[in-house]
This record gives sequence, structure tokens and C-alpha cells, in this order.
Amino acid sequence: MFKDIKLADNEIYLEIDDLIYSDGNNPDTYRFHIKNAENQRLGGCSFRVGDNYNDNRHIKYGGNIGYDIDEPYRGNKYSLKSCKLLLELAKSHDMQTVRITCNPENKASRRICELLGADYITTLDLPEDDYNYINHGTKQHCVYEIII
Repeated sequence: MFKDIKLADNEIYLEIDDLIYSDGNNPDTYRFHIKNAENQRLGGCSFRVGDNYNDNRHIKYGGNIGYDIDEPYRGNKYSLKSCKLLLELAKSHDMQTVRITCNPENKASRRICELLGADYITTLDLPEDDYNYINHGTKQHCVYEIII
């Protein structure tokens, strides 16, 4: 994992919040704060390293990329911009594809996947012991993939 990676565009940058190294079950994971030029936190995002989806359930069901924009900053395409920066990180890890999953009812996230040029692959039923199933009652995730 890269501790000193710089991910930024002309409007936002990603500041590393945490680096979580693989424990055998979970993949290496970056967690970032999404910030603007004034150093205001706009939200957060994460990136799970790896593109072997069938061997890692966290990536299979949860994807490589996750994001959450704080309520006052929604509607400014910060998720889209963050995802584009995370795709650069994926390239740095020599990944061939990136997976993004979302709740089927989350129209905004589905739209972000479309704007990124991701292909819809399938809708997966989440296992009952999945974090999103247990904590949010989410029973399915739409799966999108981007070839990079």
C-alpha cells in the first residue's frame, strides 16, 4: 500500500485517514477523507485493493470502492470525482477491473456508476451475515465493473 499517494483534482483531494492491512479475510483497504481546497471535509471514501472477486467476499459483495458525502455537500458530484481519483489508485496497484456495488434503490449511486462508464453486471443477494444486511437491512447489491 502507498502511504504517500497524492490523489487530487482541481476541486477536491483525498486525505488518507487509515490504512488497513489484510488480515487474510479482509483485503488491504485505504480510507480517505474527501476534502476541498479550503480543507473542509466533504465526506469519506474507501478503496479495497484486489480484483479477484470470487475469492474475497468483501469485494464480491461490497466492491472495491465505497463513498459517503456529508449531507450539506451532496449534489456536487464529489462522489464521482472521488471515484475517478480512486481509479487512479487502482491503476497504481496494477488492477485490471474495479467493482462498485450499491443498493438497488440508490439511484444516485447507480447514476455515478453509469457516469464512470461502469458496466452493470448483476444484482447479488447478500448473505445474511453481511454487514449491510445486518446493520441496514440491505438484502441485495447491484454490481458494476469498470475495466481500467
